[in-house]
Amino acid sequence: MIILDVGRSSAIATGKEKQTFFEKAKTCASLIVQRLIFSSPNDQVGILLFGTEETNNQLNVDSGGYENITEAFEVKPPNWQTLRILQTQVAQTNSEASWFDALIVGVNFLRNGSLGKKFTGYSIILISPLLMRTDIDESQLESVSDSISNMLGVLHIITNNVLHPAASVASIFTTSGSFDGQANKTEPRVQNERWVKNVLDATEGTLSNINWAERMLSFFDPKAVRPTPWNSTLSIGTKVKLSISAYVMIGEQKGLGSFKIDSVDESASKVEMRTQYFLNDKPAEISMQDIIMGYMYGSTVVPYDNTIDIEYRSGDARLACLGFTAASNVLEEYLCGKGAHVVVAKKGCTASNQKLCALVQAMHEMNVIMIATKVYRKDTRPRLNALIPTYKRDVPCLVMLELLFKDEMCSLKFPSLLKSKNKPTNEQYDAIDKLIDSMNLMDAIDDSNGEYREAYALNSTFNPTLQHVQRTVAYRALNPKQPLPEASSTLQELIDVPAKLVERSKPALEEVKKVFDLKEIKQSSRADWLQRMAKIKAGDDMNSSSSTTIDSGVLMDENDSDDTSRRMVVSVGTVTPAEDFALLLRRGEKFATVATQLQNVVFELLFTSMRPPGDKVIAALMVYRSEAQMLGPYRYNEWMEEFKTMLLSRQKADFWEKVIVGQKLGLIDSRESEMSTVSVEQSADFYKTPTEKKIANESASGDYIDPDSLFDELNGTF
Repeated sequence: MIILDVGRSSAIATGKEKQTFFEKAKTCASLIVQRLIFSSPNDQVGILLFGTEETNNQLNVDSGGYENITEAFEVKPPNWQTLRILQTQVAQTNSEASWFDALIVGVNFLRNGSLGKKFTGYSIILISPLLMRTDIDESQLESVSDSISNMLGVLHIITNNVLHPAASVASIFTTSGSFDGQANKTEPRVQNERWVKNVLDATEGTLSNINWAERMLSFFDPKAVRPTPWNSTLSIGTKVKLSISAYVMIGEQKGLGSFKIDSVDESASKVEMRTQYFLNDKPAEISMQDIIMGYMYGSTVVPYDNTIDIEYRSGDARLACLGFTAASNVLEEYLCGKGAHVVVAKKGCTASNQKLCALVQAMHEMNVIMIATKVYRKDTRPRLNALIPTYKRDVPCLVMLELLFKDEMCSLKFPSLLKSKNKPTNEQYDAIDKLIDSMNLMDAIDDSNGEYREAYALNSTFNPTLQHVQRTVAYRALNPKQPLPEASSTLQELIDVPAKLVERSKPALEEVKKVFDLKEIKQSSRADWLQRMAKIKAGDDMNSSSSTTIDSGVLMDENDSDDTSRRMVVSVGTVTPAEDFALLLRRGEKFATVATQLQNVVFELLFTSMRPPGDKVIAALMVYRSEAQMLGPYRYNEWMEEFKTMLLSRQKADFWEKVIVGQKLGLIDSRESEMSTVSVEQSADFYKTPTEKKIANESASGDYIDPDSLFDELNGTF
C-alpha cells in the first residue's frame, strides 16, 4: 500500500535540483509500481492519497473524521494503466490531512482489499514531509502499531531531513536511516518525528530520505525466483551414497523475456513471430529441408551436421565421484560454466547430513578437491565438476564448479612483452605502482561524514545494460509517442570512474607521462604501397633488403625476420589482407577463390569489426583492382556494383566518397582492360550517387541556371 501526500505542505523544495517534495514523491510512487511490474508481477499494490480536495474512503463513511483522504487505486496487480493515471491525473492541492489519519485509513484499506486473497506479507509505504500538526494519543499509536504487526505488515516511511551513511550498501526497504538532528525544523515536524520513531520501532520498519529513495528506486531488482534444488545422489565408490540437493549459488542474471503483446493499453494484440532468411543482405526463400544447425565462431558461420553425432546414453541423473586431488592442481583456467552451485544434504536425510559433514571436514583438513561426473538429467551429456569443501554460515557444504575437458582447453602463446630494447626502467615501474595505488577502489566513495565504501562492489552494483533496457521499456510504455531519452546520470555512474579516483590519480598520471616517452609511428603511405605492389608484380626476390617482407603475410622488422617468427598464409586474413592476396596469387591459387576471400575480408573489416578498418582496406581494394585488370575485370565490376549499394545503404557514404571516389577504385572500363565490357562513360557515371543523378536529370530537363549567379544573389551582390 502506497500512501502519498499531495497536500499543501508537499510543495516545499528539496534536493539539489530544488524540486518540490510532491514531484519527487510522485516519482518514487511511480518507480515502486514499475519495480513491481518488472520484478514482482504477482504482487498487488494499492494507492491512497491524502491532502486531496475531495474525500473518498470507507472509514470516513463508516465512522467519519477522516477528511481529505482518497482511496485512489484499489489493491490489484501492478499495470501500466495505473502508472499513466498516476503521472497525468494526480496533482498537488491546497488542502491538508494528517499523516496519522492517512495511515489508519491505509491499514483499513489494505485489510479490506486483501480479503479473500492469500499473501505472505504486507508493506505500507508512507511518503510525506510530515509538516502538518497531528494530535496523537499513546493508545491510538499503540493500536495502529499492533494492527500493522498482527497482519504481518511492515511500515516504510520516506521523508526529507534523513541521513544515510555512505558505507550503507543495502537496497531500499532493507536498511533504515536516521533523522537529521542538525536541520532546521518546525515544532510540528519535531513532534511528528517522535511519533514516527515509535511506530517504526514497534513495526520494525525503515526510514528513508526522499532523495536517496528516488535514486535507489530507479534501479530495478532482478525478478524474485524461488530457489529450486537439483536433487540427486552423490556416490563415492560402490558403498558410499549421499542424498544431496544442489542450489544455484551464482548464476547469470537474465533480462526481460520476449514480449507477448504489442501494446500496453486496451488495444493490445498478440505478437506474431516471423522468421526471414537473408543471403548476402537479400531476402531469400529457403526450404526447411535445406536448413542445418550451425554455430557462430566470431563472425564465421560453422555448419554442423547432427547426423554425425554418436548415440551415447549416459544413464540416470547422478553425481559420481571420480577421485580426489590436491586443491593446487585445479587452476582457475580449468573452470568453465555459467555459475556455481552449493551442495548440501537433502532436507530430512539425517544420515546423509552426517556423512556430508564428515566428508567436508576431512577434505578441508587434507586440502583436497573432489572431481565428479555430473549427469543433470537421464541420458544427457555428462560434465566434469569440481566439488570444493567450504563452510557457509558454519554449515558444511560443497561448492560445485564445472570443469572443462582436455580437448576444450585452448593454450594461446603470445610473444614476450619484455624485450631487451623496451624493458621498463625502475623509475617506470615505480610510476605504474603509484598509479595503481592511487586508483584503489576500496575507498573510492565517501561522504561528508568521512565514511567510505568500495566502488563497483559485486553485491551492490547493477548491470547497466539490463537497467537501461528496463528503463527504456518503462519509458516507452508510459510515453509511446515520445523519443527515447539518453542514459540517465545514475546509470552513467555505474560505468564512469569515480570522481575521487580521477582527482587522486592525476599526479600519478602526470608522472607516467613524463617517464614514458611516446613516439609516433607513421603508417605506410599510398606511394610506399604502390612501390611494394610494383615489386611484387615484377617478381623481385623474396629476400630483398627491404625493411618489410610479404612472405609472412605480416609487416615485420629486420630483427624478427627469422623463419620461426613467420606464419603460413593459407587464406586471405583480416590482419594483412593485401599482402595475403598477392602472396596467394603468386603461389598459383585460383583468382576466383582468392578474390572471394578478399571480398569477405573487406566486408568483415567494414561492417562487422569493432575496430576502424584503417588503410588495410584501401590497400586491399587497390591490389584487387590492379590484379583484376590483368586477370579479368568481370568479377571485380560485378562485386563493385553490389559493394556500392551496400555502402550507401549502411551509412558508409564517407567511405564511398573518400576511398572509392577519391582513390578512383570504381569499375574497370575498357580503356584500362581490353577484357572489360564497361565503357568510359559508364565508369564515370558509376561514381555518381542516386541523389546526384536525380539532381543532374532535373537540371538537364529545366532551364539552365548559373550556380555563380545563385551564390551572388544569396550574398546580396546580385
